[in-house]
Amino acid sequence: MAYFPLFMDMSRQRVLIVGGGSVALRRIRVLEEFGAEIVVAAKDAGEEIVRMAAEGRLALIQGAYQDCRAQALGKAPFFLVLAASGDEEADAMAEADGRGMGALVNVAGDRSRCDFYFPAIAKKGDITVGITGQGREHAGTAKAAQAVRELLERLQEERNIEG
Repeated sequence: MAYFPLFMDMSRQRVLIVGGGSVALRRIRVLEEFGAEIVVAAKDAGEEIVRMAAEGRLALIQGAYQDCRAQALGKAPFFLVLAASGDEEADAMAEADGRGMGALVNVAGDRSRCDFYFPAIAKKGDITVGITGQGREHAGTAKAAQAVRELLERLQEERNIEG
């Protein structure tokens, strides 16, 4: 199956992320860069996520999703719901909540339960490139994205020199 690349304005789109570990943090960093309004529900939020919340960059609801679900859903509607807690019960609950509200859902670690994948992203200035390995080739897509980033940097430098 081939996945369709879609670029859209994420500013002011509300995103619920369930989980506070490294996978959640990677998603937060990307979504924040593109202007999403992020709500994180996490039992054990990492230090950087806690700092981001303290700086007002995202809303953090601390606690197991099962316990803080009502508070998190009170911030709905959500455009995207990302289940990345590593707790099967919490992730299944977040998936069901997302589907129930018509959000697009991504369950980390189980591509059969994902409506979309996060591409590897190469961004320089106004140019953004998304690269996918169809949800399988994570290491290969990361290497391809790095190569594209380097190419974009060289092109940007050439444009600045010539312009």
